[in-house]
Amino acid sequence: MERAPHFAQAPGRPIFLGHGTGVLNCRCGQSELVRGYDPKNFLAVDFQCAACNAITTTPGLSALNSPPAAVIPLDRSAEIPPEGASIPPGQVLAGREELDRLMRIYQPAGPASDVVAFTPDWLDALEADYDRLTSGLLATDLSEAAAAENTKHLSSFARYPLAWAIRTLRTGIADPHWACAATDEASVASTVAAAFRYFNECWSHHPLFPEMAATAADTGFSLHGLDLFATAKLLSDSGNRVAFLPTHDGSGRVKDFAIAMGPTDRLTCIVDPFSQYEWQPAPQLDFDRLRAEVQERLLASKSRINPKRPGMIVLSPGATSGALEQPLVDAIYATFHTQGRRYRHVSAMSVIMGKIAATSEPHVVRFGYSFLPIPNPRHAAVKVQIGVPGNSNA
Repeated sequence: MERAPHFAQAPGRPIFLGHGTGVLNCRCGQSELVRGYDPKNFLAVDFQCAACNAITTTPGLSALNSPPAAVIPLDRSAEIPPEGASIPPGQVLAGREELDRLMRIYQPAGPASDVVAFTPDWLDALEADYDRLTSGLLATDLSEAAAAENTKHLSSFARYPLAWAIRTLRTGIADPHWACAATDEASVASTVAAAFRYFNECWSHHPLFPEMAATAADTGFSLHGLDLFATAKLLSDSGNRVAFLPTHDGSGRVKDFAIAMGPTDRLTCIVDPFSQYEWQPAPQLDFDRLRAEVQERLLASKSRINPKRPGMIVLSPGATSGALEQPLVDAIYATFHTQGRRYRHVSAMSVIMGKIAATSEPHVVRFGYSFLPIPNPRHAAVKVQIGVPGNSNA
């Protein structure tokens, strides 16, 4: 059975008046379907000609272009728009089938499982991914990490997090008595390596993956560098449509992403390294100090999150003790209680922490993220979907 079109034409007039300079005609030559046609405003939309009943389909999104931010999804209703109908400037009409196709390309996948088994073969594959994504820097980074470790242990982890983790895991799994979660060092190495695998499985199909990988590689694939993409994955899983924002500085890097809140509205999401409590050593927890540090992060975000560009701030503590989690959440609640009105442009603050959980096998863990968004009660705009079922599995 032939599919219904999205729009049908009334005799003698175009279906839409667009904002372009072209004209979309039916191939029969008797009907002007869209006057002022611009292909980027109509993605895979079916128009039915009033003269011959033929269907004209506009092109879908080219692989060379990013998805538009303001999209109106279309059902196949065969609707006849009113005379003189136009679309608002900046908006795009798209068939639902085209949106589904774009979702498969641009939204995250995986991971296949939350179980990670640290074996020599698994580390071989991890190293191959590292070498490929850094254009052959694996050997150099492993050597630099080894040299830094000989001088000061912390500098090796801080400068080359994933290379340090690989070296630590190689040594560890060679020892039959070693366990992934037995020591802080083993836990941190296992978490960093598992987070890198999670990043690859979730985003490697995305057209912007080379830029994503370059962004994470700039941090040595630290948890801070990977948390931007883990946050986007978790928000997508909870029902939000996320889109990475293009940069215009020529860096080829990804700095933040947006959450679509409707056909035209979007909310910027930034992930802010909150590294002062990172292993090792980390300062002792003091609640008043923690609350002051949260407020500092709110203030520092104003160039990126402000009344003209509302958004959400995610704090990334990195490789730190789980004991930080609840005090940090409490500090965010307390800060919003006293400062929420001042920061009405901030819809929420969140904490993201990669975690592992031991299993009955010493070289096998379960990996996941604890992701805790706290809405700003003084934020007046639309709310983000913040439930993340099934992702806090560590």
